[in-house]
Amino acid sequence: ALVSAARGGIALICASACVGIILGVVTLTGVGTKFPSAILALSGESLLLALVLIMVGSIVLGMGLPSAVCYLLMATLIGSVLNRLEVIPLAAHLFIFYFGMMSMVTPPVALAAYTSASIAGTNIMRSSFAAFRFALVGFTLPFMFVFRPELLLMGPDGGAPSLVATVLAVGLALLGIFPLAVGIAGFLWTPLSLWTRAAFLVVAALLLYPGAAIFNVAGVILLVVVMVLEWWKKSQLNQARKKFHSPE
Repeated sequence: ALVSAARGGIALICASACVGIILGVVTLTGVGTKFPSAILALSGESLLLALVLIMVGSIVLGMGLPSAVCYLLMATLIGSVLNRLEVIPLAAHLFIFYFGMMSMVTPPVALAAYTSASIAGTNIMRSSFAAFRFALVGFTLPFMFVFRPELLLMGPDGGAPSLVATVLAVGLALLGIFPLAVGIAGFLWTPLSLWTRAAFLVVAALLLYPGAAIFNVAGVILLVVVMVLEWWKKSQLNQARKKFHSPE
């Protein structure tokens, strides 16, 4: 175990050394102070907009750096911004690390998709965009970590959450991811029309919207309505098929 741990730690040690060099350059050039201040200036102290900007930065850096190096660099540069915006440290670090890995399926430099395309013998860019489309659901998870820390078994203050809050957060996350995946895929029981896909995406936005119970309740109601309509559409289609194939 000791030998295996030592061998496995060599890559991380080398990455950390390289990050030290990069951080030295960042400190000497002043980028380390300009980048966080630019994010705060562009976001206007808005947590959501700041997270979107940090997401873009993590993905761009992750395209050219290993995930561990990207995480170490972004955590050092952006840590002060997330602390100022009062984000729980664990959620902030997971947010940065998660999007550093999501660069593997984000075009144009989607290394995981390139590998899959070479194995499958398919077009690289088509595989990259397909991987990005199917991974869009996963892009919502880091935002849930920040806005619903109960998913990390942590309360808004960093302490232990209540059981009710944890169950509610997990339930809303599951309910929100389902219509989002359906809207992106464009298929439930039958292929969905453009308007139905848009309705599922709106439902997902309402269910995943943090801190407003009225939006979550509206999302649940709209989800039930859309599901019933789609079930009725499926039933009508099955009846039409049976009638068409009937011997009479």
